[in-house]
Amino acid sequence: MQFTLIQQNDTHGCLELHNELFWSSNGPTLKKVGGFARVSQYVKNIRKKNEHVLFFDGGDLFHGTLPIVQTKGEALLLILEKMQLDGFVPGNWEYAYGKQQLVHLTSKLPFPTIASNLKDSGTRELLFKPYIIREMGEVKVGIIGLTYPYVDITMPKEFSNGLEFSNGVEEVRECLRQLEGKVDVVVLLSHMGLPLDVKLVSQVKGIDLVLSGHSHDRVKDPIQVEDTLIVQAGSSSSFLGRLDVTIENKKIVNVQYELIQLNESFKEDPEVKGLIDDILGRFTTERNTVVGETMSILHRMTLNESPMDQLITDAYLHVIEADAAFSHGWRYSPPLNIGALTLYDLHTIIPTNPKLFTLKITGLELWNILEKNLEQVFSSDPFEQKGGYILRSSGLSMTFKPYNPNGNRIQTLQISGEDIKMEKTYTIVSGGGQLFKPFEEKKVYKELRAIDAIIAFLQEKGPFEARSEATIISV
Repeated sequence: MQFTLIQQNDTHGCLELHNELFWSSNGPTLKKVGGFARVSQYVKNIRKKNEHVLFFDGGDLFHGTLPIVQTKGEALLLILEKMQLDGFVPGNWEYAYGKQQLVHLTSKLPFPTIASNLKDSGTRELLFKPYIIREMGEVKVGIIGLTYPYVDITMPKEFSNGLEFSNGVEEVRECLRQLEGKVDVVVLLSHMGLPLDVKLVSQVKGIDLVLSGHSHDRVKDPIQVEDTLIVQAGSSSSFLGRLDVTIENKKIVNVQYELIQLNESFKEDPEVKGLIDDILGRFTTERNTVVGETMSILHRMTLNESPMDQLITDAYLHVIEADAAFSHGWRYSPPLNIGALTLYDLHTIIPTNPKLFTLKITGLELWNILEKNLEQVFSSDPFEQKGGYILRSSGLSMTFKPYNPNGNRIQTLQISGEDIKMEKTYTIVSGGGQLFKPFEEKKVYKELRAIDAIIAFLQEKGPFEARSEATIISV
């Protein structure tokens, strides 16, 4: 017999058809893809042909665009009722509204939430089921959930209040012990990120298939680690991953995989499309309010620095006098094409819309922060990689060796065009609680938010054009 697994992950509130970036010999190009209505109709079409279908979401579902963030995820609930999902694992952005709201949102879902490595820090009990079992004809499938393990380290403090996380190795082993003899196939639904998933399955035997999330990887061919296959389906509701699994004598004998690009040729679910149109209709003002213009494609598809984040950090330096500006190395947000930028676009670029702060730190402290960030991106141990890209910046130039040992990657570093002086005190500007967490008590928060800063920058400086020369260079 055969059953089908369908995966979406890291949709980040991308409800509708949108631009997606693809690399070509001429550089970045944009194509229109995606949207929840296309996802929904595709899954429904598959279910009409095959009764043995499982459809899972790999996390970062309830955050990323204005309608989702403004309603703390509530706007998505009616849509999810129609999408025939079979399960969900929370991503790191699911914790943005706190434990209570996460529990509320998941209690409204018509499908289970699973996470074996997440506990209530008060009771020490699991917050959600560690796994579920589903029957596909004569075959029983066990699905184990793994949420992002480093919320308490990488995200603002309020995200993890009342919660306790682990890397999931022992928890998955325990789930496998409990599932032994009860299921024929084991699937791991993970929001750990591709490198962490690869390391985990090299240490934990008995997982057949991994539906990976968090790192926004477009896996075109399954990654095989011994007897385990790992896949991931990009981000932003632009793609779906499909696994057709053939079973004989209750063992997997064949797996066919496809990364599906949801272009405009895919039909839309009219009911879901109607719900999306209703939601977006409530934000007509923001969608029609033009706040500036870009002469460059804005995207976050490059590791060292990106045009979208350059807009943010240039804006910070424009509105607040400082030596350098920083923003987090986020991966979310679909790209934005050359042309007008709306208020809605800015809320997609930086949906957290954090308050800006200034911080006075020494050159040595800044050097150590940057070294720590490079370790979190390039560590040889996947469990020490904390997700995201290199810190985005303006006013800073750096060369580094990504594969050097921890603490020894930076080769040269300039602030405001001059070599850094370790004993000198520098003023930096940034936004929110996610950045420079160890210095929270020294931050001076301003009554100015990121989006207001970007609007002022665009209106006072005119159309934005990204720098062509690199300032963060691996050597």
